[in-house]
Amino acid sequence: MDVFEEIVRNNLAEYHRRMFIFETPYIEQIPQYLNKYNEIRSNNYTVLISGKEDLGEEQWAKSIISSFNEKIKYKYISFKELEQILGTTWDFLIMDLRKDLRPNDIGRLIEVVRGGGLIFILAPNRENWMNMVTPFHIDMVSSPYTIHDVEPIFQRHFVESLTKSRGIFFVGKDSIEGEDIRLPPYERKKPEIPSGVTFDETVYNRALSQDQVEVIYAIDRLSRIDRGAVVVTADRGRGKSAAVGLGVAGYIHKVVKPNKPRAKVIVTAPEPVNTREVFNFISKIFRELGIKHTKKKENGEIVEINSVLGQIRYVSPPNALKGRADLVVVDESSGIPTHLLEHIIERFDKVIFSSTLHGYEGAGRGFQVRFLPLVREVYKDKLIEIHMSEPIRYAPYDPIEKWLFETLFLDSDPYQFNEKDLAKVEPSRVRYVKVDLSNWLFNKKHLLKEFIGIYIYAHYRNRPNDIMILCDAPHHFARCLMYKNHIVNSLHLAYEGNLIERDVVKTLAGEPPSGHLIPTVLIRYYPVLLDIAKLRGIRIVRIATHPDLMNRGLGSRALRYLENEAKSIKLDWLGASFGATEELLRFWGKNGYFPLYLSPVRNPVSGEFSTIVVKPLTNRARELFHKARVEFKKMFMETLLESHFNLEPKLAYQLLSMDKWTINYSPRLSISQKERLKMYIYGGMAFGGAYDAIREVVKTHFMRSPDKRVHLPRKMEYILVMRVLQARPWERVANYFDMDINEVVNRTREVIGKLRLTYILGEGR
Repeated sequence: MDVFEEIVRNNLAEYHRRMFIFETPYIEQIPQYLNKYNEIRSNNYTVLISGKEDLGEEQWAKSIISSFNEKIKYKYISFKELEQILGTTWDFLIMDLRKDLRPNDIGRLIEVVRGGGLIFILAPNRENWMNMVTPFHIDMVSSPYTIHDVEPIFQRHFVESLTKSRGIFFVGKDSIEGEDIRLPPYERKKPEIPSGVTFDETVYNRALSQDQVEVIYAIDRLSRIDRGAVVVTADRGRGKSAAVGLGVAGYIHKVVKPNKPRAKVIVTAPEPVNTREVFNFISKIFRELGIKHTKKKENGEIVEINSVLGQIRYVSPPNALKGRADLVVVDESSGIPTHLLEHIIERFDKVIFSSTLHGYEGAGRGFQVRFLPLVREVYKDKLIEIHMSEPIRYAPYDPIEKWLFETLFLDSDPYQFNEKDLAKVEPSRVRYVKVDLSNWLFNKKHLLKEFIGIYIYAHYRNRPNDIMILCDAPHHFARCLMYKNHIVNSLHLAYEGNLIERDVVKTLAGEPPSGHLIPTVLIRYYPVLLDIAKLRGIRIVRIATHPDLMNRGLGSRALRYLENEAKSIKLDWLGASFGATEELLRFWGKNGYFPLYLSPVRNPVSGEFSTIVVKPLTNRARELFHKARVEFKKMFMETLLESHFNLEPKLAYQLLSMDKWTINYSPRLSISQKERLKMYIYGGMAFGGAYDAIREVVKTHFMRSPDKRVHLPRKMEYILVMRVLQARPWERVANYFDMDINEVVNRTREVIGKLRLTYILGEGR
């Protein structure tokens, strides 16, 4: 116990964290270590206990809790409820990893432990742990693979990282094995408040670090100008959201005066839970300033604060664009699509963007590369940028943070090429590599960091679970393009298809098996084409190019290499699923892919509809997918009246025009419809009187492949989508295209006349 006591006391002095692993034979020693910790801390600490199941099913947890005296504050939480602990802080964490290991859970739990705190992990015997197949592995497996096909290489990597990292100890019968670090005692410097502040000092006095003071002061300065922005970036655990909450409270307290209108603040983020600390600290400052306020909660999260000074309200990113606000706060900006962030800049005068750069969720580096340059260009000298580096929960150089970042690859970045190499990289100079993930994980971690780093800079939301799935799931694998032994394009891939009969039946019953996203969606939407389930293909889970090498054809080159590989092993198709945007559809269309599905609802974070695109590689796949394509176009033109009524007309046009072969189609009109259509064209009938016939003619136009359509100006085709297929009012169509309403009405009539000449009368094109 002397060694344990020395480690604990040093840990408290350094304001760092330490971790102790109790393998199965030695778990019964935990109570005596807790008793020793009680002596050192005099019962003055809080404990978070976590396991896979609810407390009633975890006897080990009940046993530990029964040993606590009444002075110790504790909470038990199961892994499935971990969102509840975001934003909380604890002195002691005890977690059980004997049943399961999911990297997302590890990240969330470790990050809530403050400096001076300890982490106890209950674990299997080390050798068994390295090769253990967990429930997470079972979730990963899809037919025809079985649990016996799982190679738990990430699990081995995780356990090995514990044995090799300083500040982490394995507890034996009468020993503690591991290497500690020694640093001088830590004393946090009291932050200095700048001169010339206009917010109440109560706000500044709440800051724990100079970085937090700088964030508050940036928002203070924003309150003095008519238009501007603040951008706050930080790694996890730097108190970013808390500082933003303090600043927003100070902003409202300052700008709202007696007899002045109440302030309106919109707070948005990928999910309400991301804004928990922002709202908590606004409420704390309001209480300290004596501002009476009410809080509205949904699903346990504060989503609105109302006071005499104004309203602060959470809304989802797409809905943020529909509101009015004096100030907009965008927390975890990296998790929100760039096009939505751009619209926020256009719509609102004052915006605060905050983003996590390295953490267990998000893609903060991508935010830096894709969005920050635009913000700088728009706001120029009205932009205030703050980067927070000092940890809040613990002191700098914390060994557990170092272990966590390295083990879960949270510190991954693309390789930094020099200017000479950047100028030379082109598709003809790269090589296609079949990645040996086990070799990279244990011998070439720098390459895996480059591989993952490219995704972090791309438009993907990255989480540690994704890496374990890539490494351990039997149907997932990786490819890449390399230049001079460094990665320039990353491909995360998965085999799909060849479904067994039982999985087909379950899919049609609404219970599709995991791991076969593309075939299960397609056979549900096209049940007459069940043979799609028998085809074998590769889903491109993720593809991304090095941020300094975009728009050089590397992504297209990677897809060509992949296509050649797929053909060599006689696969039937390649496909991908993603949020539909004009840019992404152009990329996939250029490479021979076409859409067969569009989700009926928008993603609540991105505001995008998910699409599936495919490229058939065999004659059988071409036959089936061509039939599915025709069915998709028919169905899609009907859903444009309902679930896709608000889809952007340019996007709808793209989805209807990505045909890779000739499709001919003729209108189906009765004699009466033909006559009413003729009367409309010659001015004898209003649009509404012939709408059914007009719609059939326009559907004919878009059912055909572009090579069989009447040539029309692209703008008029967008108008046909919006006015005819989506049935939007003339006024809205005219406003959307910035045209006079009479011009839209007359030109639409002329275009319908052209379509009638070709599609009904057969008079040229």
